[in-house]
Amino acid sequence: MKNSPYSPDEFMKGLYGKLYSDPYAEAKTKEEALAVGKEIREKAKSIFSTDILGGGNYKLEKAGNALEYKEYSLQKYSFELCENLKTAVYLLTPKKINATTPAVVALCGHGYGVRQILGISKSGNKKHIRYLDNYQKNFAVELAKRGCVVAAPELFGFGEARLKKDLIKPFYISSCDELSHHLLPYGLTTASIRVMQAVACGKILLNQKFVDPERLGIMGISGGGLTALYASVIDESFKKIVISGYVNTFESSILSMWHCPDNYIPNIFTVGEIYDFAASLAPRELLIESGTKDKLFPIEASKKAHTKIKSVYSLIGASDKLQVDVFDGKHSVSGRKSFDFLAE
Repeated sequence: MKNSPYSPDEFMKGLYGKLYSDPYAEAKTKEEALAVGKEIREKAKSIFSTDILGGGNYKLEKAGNALEYKEYSLQKYSFELCENLKTAVYLLTPKKINATTPAVVALCGHGYGVRQILGISKSGNKKHIRYLDNYQKNFAVELAKRGCVVAAPELFGFGEARLKKDLIKPFYISSCDELSHHLLPYGLTTASIRVMQAVACGKILLNQKFVDPERLGIMGISGGGLTALYASVIDESFKKIVISGYVNTFESSILSMWHCPDNYIPNIFTVGEIYDFAASLAPRELLIESGTKDKLFPIEASKKAHTKIKSVYSLIGASDKLQVDVFDGKHSVSGRKSFDFLAE
């Protein structure tokens, strides 16, 4: 059977036009645009609400030996995110730091977990053989080399934070599918837990005496870009934001092809498109990376999103706070602007 009058294709396509309403459509002044942004951020807090989980004290405990490099040291820690859920986080501390040192929460994408942006082996030692590293470019290391204090958490469902039964599977197999489905009855999502992790890591960095709170940044690639975006939306402590390989439209990416279920967040579309959430960050500093050959987040839709975001930043009078790096590449980190942007 090739055709059926009962196929839901047209129904699914029609939902977009029926449910999406541009929240910035009526904003004509700076004040109106700022008010819309504030409303988006407030609604996002309810969508990503993890109040039912409570929260840990985020007290760090060493979870391994430090690794020393020429430009920085790397130490693994553990902290309680909430009851019964610990998070591993790696702190990369430059050799030269002062009271105005910039700090960044670094969020990996799909692969084999946080190790993919740290350049270390499964045993926690320095790694010389590279597995699937190209698209993430060890960006946590690159930031540390430029003088940033970096907190890189093992995101929920990746690497060491997989379900026990998945730990014996190949390193690139995540637990996203089962976790994402099983959290829904509790009103939670994989994304909400990861956002909670990112916000916690931001607070951990701000507790470091040598970190300048006005230079707290966040960067993520792909699924980490999703986390970086929404963590920044709900927590204004992040002053500099880099979103790599995610800014697009729901219509042309998440809703038009297969994506990991960790991308699907109930009711988020009723608040806004991806670009509306990004625009709500104005006037904070935002840098977007989009590859011209990215098949998961097609470039034409990314360019549409860029235009929408630019219009809001312009209306608010913050055009100088927005940078867009459209680079000739696939679904990957660029770094040609973002690394120095976060280290400034």
